[in-house]
Amino acid sequence: MTNNILQFWQNAGDDPFEPLFEAAPILMHSIDDKGILLKVSRFWSSKLGYKTEEMVGRPSTDFLTEKSRKYALQTVLPEFYRKGSMANVEYVFVRKDGSPLPVLLSAIAEYDAEGNFERSLAVMFDNTEAKRAQAELVQSQRTDAIGRLVGGVAHDFNNLLTVVQGNLEFIKLDFDSEEREIFLADAMNAVERGAALTQQLLTYGRKANLNPKLTNINRAIREMDSMLRRVLPSTTSIETVVAAGLWLVEIDRHLLDTAIINIVNNAQYSMPENGATLTVETCNVRISDEYISARHEDIQPGRYVMLAISDNGSGMTRDVAEQVFEPFFTTKPVGKGSGLGLSMVFGFIKQSSGAIRIYSEPGHGTTVKMYFPAVGAPDTPPADKPEYFDFEDDGNDIKILVVEDEPDVRKVLVRQLRGMGLRISQAESGDDAFKMIENGHRPDILLTDIVMPGTLQGPALAAEARAVIDGLRVIYVSGYPNEAAIHGNGVNQNDVQLVKPVDTKTLTNAVGKMIKLIDAQAGSGT
Repeated sequence: MTNNILQFWQNAGDDPFEPLFEAAPILMHSIDDKGILLKVSRFWSSKLGYKTEEMVGRPSTDFLTEKSRKYALQTVLPEFYRKGSMANVEYVFVRKDGSPLPVLLSAIAEYDAEGNFERSLAVMFDNTEAKRAQAELVQSQRTDAIGRLVGGVAHDFNNLLTVVQGNLEFIKLDFDSEEREIFLADAMNAVERGAALTQQLLTYGRKANLNPKLTNINRAIREMDSMLRRVLPSTTSIETVVAAGLWLVEIDRHLLDTAIINIVNNAQYSMPENGATLTVETCNVRISDEYISARHEDIQPGRYVMLAISDNGSGMTRDVAEQVFEPFFTTKPVGKGSGLGLSMVFGFIKQSSGAIRIYSEPGHGTTVKMYFPAVGAPDTPPADKPEYFDFEDDGNDIKILVVEDEPDVRKVLVRQLRGMGLRISQAESGDDAFKMIENGHRPDILLTDIVMPGTLQGPALAAEARAVIDGLRVIYVSGYPNEAAIHGNGVNQNDVQLVKPVDTKTLTNAVGKMIKLIDAQAGSGT
């Protein structure tokens, strides 16, 4: 056996690895100090669909995907030339036919007698099956999460519908009951809870109707101090460590407050009754391409404000930590939480172009870090924008066309609009509404659902109507607040989008805004 090995190396000539490059079934190559391929095993080149001579003399990064090439040039190769070795680096190569080939690459450096880098010896392992297995696992986990989501939503909404239906039946059976106001209050409370649950689901799915404003997170934390102390037991100590000169962020302040409360609410269940401490910390951070590539982070490079909330509770295992952002996953006792809180936080932060990380160990507490993109200069006060428009019935002869395919919803909208001094007309589809306009109807305001049966959806109806009616004002009402749905030729920057369910005050404010625009246009003579 020993003689055979010696004979093998004697036949190899000056390069003992030459036989490996020529004939061994090994994915192997060698690069110089500039990353140029010096040698490529025939097995490796054929795996990629090339001849060996087509690869030698070219940068090894030429055969990587764009993402892997960036990772190699900015992170892996500089580190390799400095240290002289690397192990199990994940790359995706591109075959000659354009198909991807994921590999794990390990390499060592060879140096000459003077200690100068001479070449690398890199060996790769086909990672295709491992990646496929990982994808199948992720898909299985996603399916499980969706199953929990559907089951949880059905359970919670059925409970809410039971409350609404039961109280309405009580009122129907005995309209003059002394408890009528209680029945109505219970039904309305269930409706509000249903609307809140829907908002949580939309936030988790990153389709919430956000209202981002310039926000100083330090100021937000100070303003929330009293609320946090109400949420937590009086024995809990709250420590605040905020950075001076904190950059501003542009986020939905209401959802930020909700996210903080959800995280704090989860923390209180894990902290001890005596000696509990919650720490809230802020700082400015810069996230580089190198940091993102090294950790495969799903976030853009740039300036961020980090908000961290830490507790000294019982902590959690890695398995639990990996599931906390899934909908309806909870470790709380029955009746203490739906499991939507942290999934809502995750969706809100992702929709805000940020990132969230959780760090926890059993017995050592938990830290949740949230990263929000920074904008503007530090300590610039947020812009003051009016949120409400007070409607006054000043005798305007304003005509409004309500377009909604659900009869009960249309009935509610019309009832809400009555008493505003408006002349109301109705249509059950975009097609019917436009027929009315073609026949001479000229509303001042169009209030329309976004998605309806027929050819003309909300934005298309608005576009067609505006081609006929100069200065038409539009209010969109939708049960699915995907802002992308109202982008297009039918949309004006002064249009308003409302999310169902719409209360009377919100609808009144929207109509009031439209009337003020109409009055301003009439006053200017345009």
